[in-house]
Amino acid sequence: MKDGLGKLVMKFILGGAVIMLMSYLFEGVYVKDFTVAFLVAFILSLLNTFLKPILTIIAFPITLLTLGLFQLIINGFILSIATSLLAPDFQIQSFSLTILCSIFISIFYSILGLNKDEDD
Repeated sequence: MKDGLGKLVMKFILGGAVIMLMSYLFEGVYVKDFTVAFLVAFILSLLNTFLKPILTIIAFPITLLTLGLFQLIINGFILSIATSLLAPDFQIQSFSLTILCSIFISIFYSILGLNKDEDD
């Protein structure tokens, strides 16, 4: 259990680092400090666990018609919810920038292996 908790905390720390990186890469992204980035990573994991599957099922016909590209809109919407929850300390200027950030976050999460559920 301790090892699992350590892996979970490490995922949130690395996720926070990715969020902080977005604030350095994109001019329209504001993150107050690393604590806020850590909270964003935590909130994103909660939203991706509980809300994203529901939205994916509801939007399945549109996603099918767009050959999966509507999933980018869903990812952007999830990130915009996280932005609105931490509004003064975490801001993204526009929805198009939100979608671009969600793409980069997904890429960095994949590179770091943060999106894998490992049952070691």
